[in-house]
Amino acid sequence: MITGYDHFVTLAESLQWDETGIDYSADREAWPRLTDTEKTRVLGLIAGFVIAETAVSRELGTYQAAASGDSMEAAFRAQARDEARHARFFDLVAAEVAGVPGADPTARRDALRSLVSVDLVDLFEERLPATAQRLAEDHECLTAAVGLYHMVIEGVVLLAGQHAMLDMLEGLSVRLPGVHKGMELVLRDERWHIGFGSRIVQRADIGRDEADMLLTQGETAAKVWGDLITPDAIETAVRQHRRRLKAAGIKFW
Repeated sequence: MITGYDHFVTLAESLQWDETGIDYSADREAWPRLTDTEKTRVLGLIAGFVIAETAVSRELGTYQAAASGDSMEAAFRAQARDEARHARFFDLVAAEVAGVPGADPTARRDALRSLVSVDLVDLFEERLPATAQRLAEDHECLTAAVGLYHMVIEGVVLLAGQHAMLDMLEGLSVRLPGVHKGMELVLRDERWHIGFGSRIVQRADIGRDEADMLLTQGETAAKVWGDLITPDAIETAVRQHRRRLKAAGIKFW
């Protein structure tokens, strides 16, 4: 019988994929034929994902160490494997499809940083590491740390960006089939990550202040993509965030 968080570990095992197994040849051929506007928007989102996925994959070790039980720790470990693959996928797209210069992932990330808002960089390279540091010092902060990581960063920021990217790919003047396939696989992974985080939050005793903070963080974080996603997409992300929190048993006063 599957108990605790074992369901998510089993699900993760069934969803494994290899970013190097996707054929990007058509994407490389199509990229020069995109309009300048299309290139700018696609590359802006890729830049955000490169920065985001590198950051989230780096911080998950702290969450593993703070896990309450083997089942939860195994789920965090499975998620860490996914996030590392996502980081490799977006770096591969940046290098091999979009032709972003740089001898290694760090150099390419630095080259892309100017394409996203200061708020997005701050969320992933300042606020998330600070939260992970507090968690390392006090494992009692796990619920709050999961709230930021899974409910806000994944449930609002990354999900909104992923849907925006898929919508954009559908409307491009030429197709990027390899990127599209990889995006769908990333989104599939993120769904179980969010479900896992929601389960942790659901099993915790969330008070009024913490509930209000989660809601406010989600409403603010949805805007870090700036003009790269539409106001309607931001509104949808916030609405889904509120619904997800309620489904996790969180009450708003």
